[in-house]
Amino acid sequence: LNELVSTALSEAQIESLVTAKGYADCVAFMGEDSISVVVSAPEGLQAADVARIKDIVIQETDYTAPQIKIMEAN
Repeated sequence: LNELVSTALSEAQIESLVTAKGYADCVAFMGEDSISVVVSAPEGLQAADVARIKDIVIQETDYTAPQIKIMEAN
């Protein structure tokens, strides 16, 4: 139960930090070996956006860059 609560809190923290950077919406899905972050970016995701979001995830979790998947919401 504690692990589920911790995961949910981490996802919420990442979502809040990403939206605070100016993105319209964000949803994070943490798995055992990877994390997926779906972002709504009004002007499309650029390389700088992906790097910014990966930095947030790395700071908030134990995931490494290859474990992080950033996707643009349709």
